[in-house]
Amino acid sequence: MAYDVFLVSAIEDRDMAKLVARRLRSLKFKVWFDQKQTDNTFDAKDARNAGNSEYMLVMWSKDAVKSDWVRAAASVGHSRPGMLVQTSLDKTIPYEPFKSDKRFSIEGMTSRKTPEGFYKMIEELGQRAGRSDLREWMGYGKKDEDARADWIAAHPDDPIAIDDKKKREKAMGIKPAPAAETASAAALAKASVKPVPSQSAVRKPVATNATKASDPLGMGWGTLAAVGAAVFAMFFLSWIFRSQTIAAPVHAGAPGVGNAYVLQQACPVGEVPASLLKVLEPGPIINDTETPDSED
Repeated sequence: MAYDVFLVSAIEDRDMAKLVARRLRSLKFKVWFDQKQTDNTFDAKDARNAGNSEYMLVMWSKDAVKSDWVRAAASVGHSRPGMLVQTSLDKTIPYEPFKSDKRFSIEGMTSRKTPEGFYKMIEELGQRAGRSDLREWMGYGKKDEDARADWIAAHPDDPIAIDDKKKREKAMGIKPAPAAETASAAALAKASVKPVPSQSAVRKPVATNATKASDPLGMGWGTLAAVGAAVFAMFFLSWIFRSQTIAAPVHAGAPGVGNAYVLQQACPVGEVPASLLKVLEPGPIINDTETPDSED
């Protein structure tokens, strides 16, 4: 996320830094401020957030000049032209190279009292950010609705006017349009992905009353025609096979094994098949019921 102002102060000046941050945010500046800072180490995360900020506002004081974190952050801001903006909370003068740069005194500032140095500091930030008449806006109260409306109409591109427009559209139930970058990314992602129809998207044809009346089983005319043709073919083939006489081949020399029909055709009534003559030929009769005499 990009910030407009990276706010730097000593831990001991945290209450004043909160007040300054609140005033800046009321003017729709995006402010980075670590309210939970507990050490004086300027780490990689702080350097990254400072690099993502347009301006750095350093609040000098007797405690700030002793803070390694404040001096390290101020050095980062001083190294980038047009980034560093300085204020003073007391009479303390910072070390070089910060001593030679312009500082805006906000000594004695409270929630009810705004020093002239604060207005000048806001004008400096507004000028660098391409914003104008911020001091005039700060002079309006809640009762100056007409003056505020005129100011917004005269500055339609200012973050204050843009925020006011969003609030009015939200109150009217109008959803904000997506950002240009987000919209283009979403369109590109949508074009690169081939849509897959879901089960719910594939709808089955709904049968009308006329279709239900003529098709009680819920089948189409094509299905009914195919089933009718198959049934007709089965009956037709059955009739053809039943009307033909099956003539079994006659083999006079082959024995009849469990086939009375073939045996009847090969052997007329009153005759014995030649293959059975040897089986029926008489032979000696053996009495196997008597035991032969045993030899003495």
